[in-house]
Amino acid sequence: MTDLNLKLVIATARCYNTVFSRIEKNVQEYGLNISEFGVLEMLLHKGEQPVQKIAEKILVTSGTITYVLDKLQKKDLIYRKKCDKDKRIFYISLTPKGEELISDAFTKHKKFLDELFQGLDDNIKNDIVNNMFTLVDTVGN
Repeated sequence: MTDLNLKLVIATARCYNTVFSRIEKNVQEYGLNISEFGVLEMLLHKGEQPVQKIAEKILVTSGTITYVLDKLQKKDLIYRKKCDKDKRIFYISLTPKGEELISDAFTKHKKFLDELFQGLDDNIKNDIVNNMFTLVDTVGN
């Protein structure tokens, strides 16, 4: 590993840890963890979803998604509904309480992200996004 590659790994790890530490603290203000917030945010923007699709999109295992959904259901933020055509499939929807919580939380979360990244102009943000996706595509193959 060259020194530059080592620096790239360290910078990427530090960036991830710093950003997600701040995001995690912000999300906890709503009584949620990152996974719970991700599920609610997905349901807010995509509507009712099958469990498997939620697990894929928020990058958790099937075991973890069951745990997260159980917690959200106990908080009365989501409900499960069996598929009429395939009884093995469950769809997840927001309850009115869940929709109210995530609508408010997401609006505030967007403002938080605006403040978090206010020191970067849009050109730099676009460069970072494009370069990170290039990195993911390169390393992922």
